[in-house]
Amino acid sequence: MAAGWNRDHVSRGITQGGKISQETFIDTYDPSVLRRVQYMLYEIKWSNNKKPWQSCCHSTRTEHAEIHFIEDVFQEQRSDPSAHCSITWYMSWSPCGDCCKEIRDFLKDQPNVNLVIYVARIYWHKEETNRQGLRSLVNIGVTIRVMDLPVYRYCWRTFVDDEDKYEDYWPRHFAPWIMLYSLELQSILQNIPSCLEISSGENQTPVFSLCVENDQQKRALTSANP
Repeated sequence: MAAGWNRDHVSRGITQGGKISQETFIDTYDPSVLRRVQYMLYEIKWSNNKKPWQSCCHSTRTEHAEIHFIEDVFQEQRSDPSAHCSITWYMSWSPCGDCCKEIRDFLKDQPNVNLVIYVARIYWHKEETNRQGLRSLVNIGVTIRVMDLPVYRYCWRTFVDDEDKYEDYWPRHFAPWIMLYSLELQSILQNIPSCLEISSGENQTPVFSLCVENDQQKRALTSANP
């Protein structure tokens, strides 16, 4: 893939050093705001290298961030095919159904790779293809979790450019959103009908309501660990 194409994935809100700007992180990883562009902060740890590779990218009009990582980033960083690799993604949106299929194919071809995915939001959570895609990843050993406050803190200290105006960032108002997305992810993985309603008002701020149809769903959802 041409170098110019690669730059498309790191042009908006990402510094030359591979860090995300503070404003971009605050804007795109806030679970209470639905932004179109998908960002990915990623960490690659190789068993034969003590220093992890950390950087970030975002989706473009023609390619999602997951595909860019699989086809470009991983191939550029890979040196020893026999070395075990642990990959962690911190994503502003969960993978769509199509990307889940590409991820499954990637992991099938790379048996030495372990993948953990943290998400700030769940992408089109009522679409069955997206729900089934997430379940299929978990079924092959991928860990998927909703970003909690310690994870936000880690991302802020690890991936965010520190030469800006804020010294630290504590998203305390995220707690209810984290809980709701965690409950919805739990319902997806347990193959329970969607329990989350999302609507946007004139100010584009989503409003959530949690609906539980029966005692079985209630017991399943309340056993979640946000």
